[in-house]
Amino acid sequence: MSRPIGLLLAVSVGAALVVLFAKRAREVASSGNGHAADEERIQMLRERIAAARRRLRDEIDSVRGE
Repeated sequence: MSRPIGLLLAVSVGAALVVLFAKRAREVASSGNGHAADEERIQMLRERIAAARRRLRDEIDSVRGE
């Protein structure tokens, strides 16, 4: 009885590892989901962030008296 339980346990662990690694392989490291609208939105947000950083840097410089 011990042998079938051990075999079942080994198969279960193997199946869990296969599912785990298959899920990680399916994940795509990308920004958005590849649609053009997403890329445009990401670019717009990057530009807004850069502009906000410039304004903040200018504000800090004026406070410092530079």
